[in-house]
Amino acid sequence: MKQLIQQACTVLSEGKDFVLVTISSQSGSTPRLAGAKMIIRRDGRIHGTIGGGMVEALAMQEAAACFTGQHSQRKAFDLSNNDAAGTDMICGGQLELFLEYIGANAANLAVFQALLSAMTSGRRVTLVCPLDAGANGDQRFIVDHLGQSSRADTPEALLSAIKQIRSSTSAAALIEHQGKEYLLSYFAVAGHLFLIGAGHVSACTVDAATRVGFRITVMDDRIEFANKERFPLADRIKVLPSFSDCFQDHLIDADSYVVIVTRGHMHDMEVLDQALRTKAGYIGMIGSRKKRNAIYAKLMDQGVKEAQLERVHCPIGLAIEADTPEEIAVSIVGELIYQRATGRKAWHLV
Repeated sequence: MKQLIQQACTVLSEGKDFVLVTISSQSGSTPRLAGAKMIIRRDGRIHGTIGGGMVEALAMQEAAACFTGQHSQRKAFDLSNNDAAGTDMICGGQLELFLEYIGANAANLAVFQALLSAMTSGRRVTLVCPLDAGANGDQRFIVDHLGQSSRADTPEALLSAIKQIRSSTSAAALIEHQGKEYLLSYFAVAGHLFLIGAGHVSACTVDAATRVGFRITVMDDRIEFANKERFPLADRIKVLPSFSDCFQDHLIDADSYVVIVTRGHMHDMEVLDQALRTKAGYIGMIGSRKKRNAIYAKLMDQGVKEAQLERVHCPIGLAIEADTPEEIAVSIVGELIYQRATGRKAWHLV
């Protein structure tokens, strides 16, 4: 999604307009979920995808009218009836497209640049667009991770309504406020993955997590393991003097994912104790149930509450019978993706 917003800024900087197509709502089986976006340029070039096939062909046809009239529009599409006949998209669901005409002007460029800046710095942001917004973009605004609007005159009641809708990785939502409809597009940060331990599993996990957009910090107390040669894709590598205070000078919040894969039980327990004192959205620890139970028992003897330990994913990863470091990495990253998208624990074998 970040690449799509970068493209939007580039097109606007060139003084060219475009149509931003968003799946504003969907139900049943559809090729993409609500929130999927694509850009259609005046010359027909596209960036991103809302599922391909007939849905995109329809969007491109409707976009032509948006360019001609310099207006936005909504278009419903039913994949369970004649809309899907003769295509390869007989999915059985329904979706609604919002085709938003984005004029090439300073107001629109400022909105998309602010959106890109927030995503680049790793902050959640919501793009708010009234469904009757004009081409000049002066009605569009963003709400940052602190719940503050880029428009000073945004009514508090509207801001409150926006905050009540949970944002996720690629979701979209339609809300109504004082008789006016707004499309909320959530641009959740990809997440900051903290890998504590720089062994084989970590090396494979970095490769997999990078491909799905996580920013990555690797920590270990061994310089021969925690180095750029082993982790060329990591955003930051930190050689620790010890595992005590390993989160010092790091912001660990709801968009942080802590994966504990050190070389020993005692180090794992030391790091887990610290992780439980943070606001991390995800805490996972590698190891067997026997190891987990032993560590949990020791931590509870030290005053950690059982309710705190319920935050921990251990054994870590989805239950896919992973064995090799590469397979374990896929299992871990799969769980991270699920957590990022839903905010809930994934299923495990018990």
